[in-house]
Amino acid sequence: MKKIILYAAVFLSACNANTGPDAAPDLAVQADAPGAYMIVQGKNYAPQDLGPYAASLPPIYAKYGGRYVAFSTDYDTMEGSSDYQATIISAWPSAEAARTFWTSPEYREAIKLRDGIGEFDVIIVPALPAQPTR
Repeated sequence: MKKIILYAAVFLSACNANTGPDAAPDLAVQADAPGAYMIVQGKNYAPQDLGPYAASLPPIYAKYGGRYVAFSTDYDTMEGSSDYQATIISAWPSAEAARTFWTSPEYREAIKLRDGIGEFDVIIVPALPAQPTR
């Protein structure tokens, strides 16, 4: 997982390296794009056991400016290996907003609903800086 994220960061940096005065950005990010993404990968859980936890999240996400971008239990691993059952990606106004959600009293209470259920990796990835669109 860490290797894939590193490769993606290097690739995206290279795409944005075209910075001459007349250069068009190869990878333009809209000005209203999220400032960060939270990526959650889970394994070794029974989906029905996460029902109460999952149901508690939408209002907490909304309070802190988060929104779901992707969720899948059926995805293709293009390189390497993955034993995760699911990947969830959420968008946030900033990395700080995502961290504030994560440490909020509401989420600290909600996360108790998944104690002892599965294994989860959670990372926050800053989005690319907004660039003017042409």
